[in-house]
Amino acid sequence: MRKYVIIILLLFSLSILAAEDYIIGTGTGNQNNIPFYGGNNYSWSRFFFTADELLAAGMTGTVEISKIGFQLAVNTFENYVTNDQRIYIREFYDETYPSSPQYVNPSGYPIAYQGTISWTSPGWVFIQLTNPYTYTYNGGSPVPNGIEILWENRDGSAQSPYPRFTYTQASTNRAAYKYNNDYFPTGSGTRTKSRPNVWFISPATTVPNPAVNPVPANEATGVEITTNLKWTSGGGDPVDYLVSLYRTDPLTFIVNNQVTTSTTYILPTLLDYSTTYYWRIIPRNSFGNAVACPAWSFTTMADPSIMNYPWTENFDGSSFPPNSDWLRRGGDLVDPIQLGGNSLWEQDDWLNIAGTDKAARINIWGNLNGWLITPQFLFTEDSDYLYFDLALLKYNQNPNGTPPDTTGLDDRFAVLISDGYTWSTSNIVREWNNTGSPYVLNDINPWGERICIPLNGLTGHKRIAFFAGSTTSNADNDFMINNLYVGPLVLSKPEVQLSQTGDNNCVLSWNVVYGASGYDIYSSDLPTGPWNFVISTTANQYRFIAGTSKQFFQVKAVSR
Repeated sequence: MRKYVIIILLLFSLSILAAEDYIIGTGTGNQNNIPFYGGNNYSWSRFFFTADELLAAGMTGTVEISKIGFQLAVNTFENYVTNDQRIYIREFYDETYPSSPQYVNPSGYPIAYQGTISWTSPGWVFIQLTNPYTYTYNGGSPVPNGIEILWENRDGSAQSPYPRFTYTQASTNRAAYKYNNDYFPTGSGTRTKSRPNVWFISPATTVPNPAVNPVPANEATGVEITTNLKWTSGGGDPVDYLVSLYRTDPLTFIVNNQVTTSTTYILPTLLDYSTTYYWRIIPRNSFGNAVACPAWSFTTMADPSIMNYPWTENFDGSSFPPNSDWLRRGGDLVDPIQLGGNSLWEQDDWLNIAGTDKAARINIWGNLNGWLITPQFLFTEDSDYLYFDLALLKYNQNPNGTPPDTTGLDDRFAVLISDGYTWSTSNIVREWNNTGSPYVLNDINPWGERICIPLNGLTGHKRIAFFAGSTTSNADNDFMINNLYVGPLVLSKPEVQLSQTGDNNCVLSWNVVYGASGYDIYSSDLPTGPWNFVISTTANQYRFIAGTSKQFFQVKAVSR
């Protein structure tokens, strides 16, 4: 079974159901046993509806049941796939299940459905029966005839989170279930009054009703730009839906009459901040399109990005991460990258030296990893730089203690930059490892070193991620980062040397400063100045003839 994540809110209205829609149960409680339990590999359930309940729902005369719907509660997943699900339907006459209800061998009546079902939470999920079931009320003679459903979950696998189903408490024990991990169970089960809400659908006789319960809700504000569209069938057995999403002034379609059979539509792109969008859902079936479908609207949240530079973070505050805009995640640095919750990055003393100077630290010792992801930035030009201090130390040791363990040949430290919503190995802007990278992980200075990474070519919304991970239990080391800076280039001060090449010939020389376009040279009669400009040069040395009086020199790196 495969599970993904979506978090949305559902309210359902019964006021506009068509004559061919029959819903039994309006409760909002939730349970995970019926129709199936996704926490074990196999399960069965039985549940029934009395003749009185069917008649109250509108099933008078003869009704062909072509679809069955179950209502999922809000428990955050999308496209949870269950294989080999089997549904049997038969007439039933009892008013309650006895204690220790037995599994019923279904060989005596035809199967209504067998196959794969995909569940998306929350909302109604409908199953098209391959063998529709026809119910005819017998008039109560000799005993009123209801309907019983036997559900067999023969998937053979399970994973969390699994579906939870809304239910209505029945007056008697009208449901039963049993689950097992090793094989399909056939023994006696457990009975309950918590029977799931069910929606029976007969073939359509007219166009479907408009969709209901839009998510985002109509006129909602502060909507995430990652939102997807969700709605609920309004009844009338729609086969599919036309989805449109657009902006006005000027009219711009993001999606225009796209066809989907799902009641969730995943948008092809991120939305814009502080923007009002309009959307419409048109249900369709063999009789045509639904009429009078409303247009809904929502407005996205304001841009939360950091826009003022330089931006700094030293991790010295009382909270870690510094605020809720930071993210801590876990996930292997292999494509496709899938991130989940993780808290391995934490605040600690910089260089493991007790004091007020704090840092972000992660301890890597085995098959584990962690991501520390910055708040979102908005870059409007491609001339910014990322600076941070990086240190590698033996676990809980300072630079004067036990040196870092160099046996972690599988260890990796990397900096990645992306839009913050999807990540891939192509987002790596620098990596330290021990397997061929020009930046050798074991050479990272235990006393810390200042790292500068140019952000050339990066514009738009971005997040920066710091990854540390290992695949094997070996070295036990601390990775630390501190004093983050994002902004214009910061030129380091050249390290200047003075040498004499002859009686009066002197040479000033200095190291090449990263990012400098040249160097300005100043002189003074005193070490404290004032300083007089001498010359600009792109070289990293300056020759001059010594005078009769003492002179002092300064070299300043410049970026023009």
